[in-house]
Amino acid sequence: MAYTDIAITAPNSAEEGEPVSVSALVTNSTALDLSFKVKIYAVQDIYAVPEPEELIGSFEEVIGSGVSKTYSGSFTMPAWDTTILVMVHRFVVYWDYDNSASKVVSLETKALPTVPGIGALAAALGIGALAILGIALVAQGTRKGGG
Repeated sequence: MAYTDIAITAPNSAEEGEPVSVSALVTNSTALDLSFKVKIYAVQDIYAVPEPEELIGSFEEVIGSGVSKTYSGSFTMPAWDTTILVMVHRFVVYWDYDNSASKVVSLETKALPTVPGIGALAAALGIGALAILGIALVAQGTRKGGG
């Protein structure tokens, strides 16, 4: 049974290069004041052991019975979806795993710029027809220039 409850606050998505702020609310759900270690990671692969460079916050303190503490960290959004992983260890007689929680921050891609008129033409003809039209125009221009 876990001695803590964890609630993660982070955006659902972010653009590459954007700073991302994360916070974890950790609540001691026991009747005892206990020491806890809280580590916050921003990882690419939730199933791999977190790398030291993925650690964005590490805290150790006593949390009173029923008390909640907020821990924060931040990272720069990479070119892939990132999982926020919060791991909590407790000290009773020795340090032991207590609980973990995760939340995905999805990579938000920027919309490609549009060329006025091309979007309507692509919608009317379909991308395949537009590509064939472009190849035909290039071929026609090559024949005029070469002949």
